[in-house]
Amino acid sequence: MTVFGSKESRGRGRVEVVCGGQDSTCFAHYLAALDQRHTTTGREGFLVLDNASCHTSAASERALAARTAWLHLIWLAKYSPHLNEKEREWRYLKRDVRGHLARDLRTFVDEIVDGLDRLGGEERLIVDAVPQWFLDGHRKAPTGRKAGRPVGAKDTRPRKPYTKCANLPAPT
Repeated sequence: MTVFGSKESRGRGRVEVVCGGQDSTCFAHYLAALDQRHTTTGREGFLVLDNASCHTSAASERALAARTAWLHLIWLAKYSPHLNEKEREWRYLKRDVRGHLARDLRTFVDEIVDGLDRLGGEERLIVDAVPQWFLDGHRKAPTGRKAGRPVGAKDTRPRKPYTKCANLPAPT
């Protein structure tokens, strides 16, 4: 479970997106929410990013480059979460939400969304982008194929036949 989020410098507004993973697709959901916030307010934004792979991938770099007219980037030094103010907020959120065991993943996601709402701000945009397949317990989106190896599949490299090791002592 990943939360991408930002808040305005004076704390008036916040944009938070809850996703099922930490990849470029989820980061694109977050950028779409920032687009929505930008069209509402019309203000420029400054976004502080760490060097996570979801921020530095080719797809994310293209998406960020498309928003350079109104979105300015500030890159943090590697391994410096103490410089990111949002990390403190998420520490409190994790403490509150993970302090007990939720019945299922849907309840857990709802508690995260409620916790993000309690963090405050006059104008909050909180998006629940957790897909149903993630809530059903899958790590990746189902492809539609049956589980297991396809019938009739052959290895590209033939396997060696099984032989006993010659250097073992003989049975007594």
